[in-house]
Amino acid sequence: MSEWTVNEDGRVIVRVLVRGLVHVAREEIAGAETSVRRARLEGDSSAPGSIRQLRIAIRRIEYQLATMADVDSSLDIDDLVKGLHEVGKPFGQLRDAEILSARVAKVLRARGVTPESDRLLEAVADEHYRAQRASDGWLDSEEFHRTLEDLNEFRLTLPTDAVTPTMARPIAQHAIRVTWRSVKRAAKLAKEESRDELLHALRRKVKHAVYLTRGFSYVLGPSSEEFALRLVTLQKLLGRQHDHVVVAAWLQGIGGDYASLKPLTDDVSLEERRRADHGAEEWAEPWQFVRDFRPKETVMTSYSFFD
Repeated sequence: MSEWTVNEDGRVIVRVLVRGLVHVAREEIAGAETSVRRARLEGDSSAPGSIRQLRIAIRRIEYQLATMADVDSSLDIDDLVKGLHEVGKPFGQLRDAEILSARVAKVLRARGVTPESDRLLEAVADEHYRAQRASDGWLDSEEFHRTLEDLNEFRLTLPTDAVTPTMARPIAQHAIRVTWRSVKRAAKLAKEESRDELLHALRRKVKHAVYLTRGFSYVLGPSSEEFALRLVTLQKLLGRQHDHVVVAAWLQGIGGDYASLKPLTDDVSLEERRRADHGAEEWAEPWQFVRDFRPKETVMTSYSFFD
């Protein structure tokens, strides 16, 4: 627990900041959910833009709350964070299915049409259809609505006191340092051994830092957006690497299920694996780009939160 949260005034400021994060999240989730349901009524069952907005809003508040619980453990929100994680899973799986569809279609177009490529595209379409149905059903599930109700009930327990940016800045800075330390630890592990799971963990920690930095940009000042943009550059590279890993693994699975497709799936999976390995070698430069950033003292803080 930080020096800022060992006294009652500090804990109140933490809770006011958290209430603001939750308020923004609820508005975004409600807006995205309404857009998805409207699209359903209009016959567009996919509504990719709204589904993406919903998925990101859920993941953002999950990551923000997880970090703020690290800042002040007395928040006691582990169950809520776990619930948000579970709620976001079907939308993440739909996103993976969309990436799979796009990647496989692109690779097969370059190879030309064959009976095997047509069959593989059918398998991809089936995967996407199942993911779409799962996310649609999840929107109507009791678990989805109960978790959103829990999020709102948690918001109502938080104080509504007015907090100025000057009052909030030390705690916001501390929160950024907490998430930055976790990014550095994940990067150290990934540099020592560049395994897929370690790069995936680093990608998630970078997203934590992006979401929290942008959530507190109104407190931290303009240079926080520059920090976030540098993190996003790294996040996107790691995201592409992860996409290739997911597609390669799925193709290997399909090849095991359908012997007639195995020569094709092995070949395409190998291409995706090579791209994943290339991405695993590329992240050092954008990582250094993040490390090189130093906020102006007059804008963000009187000391570097990288220390």
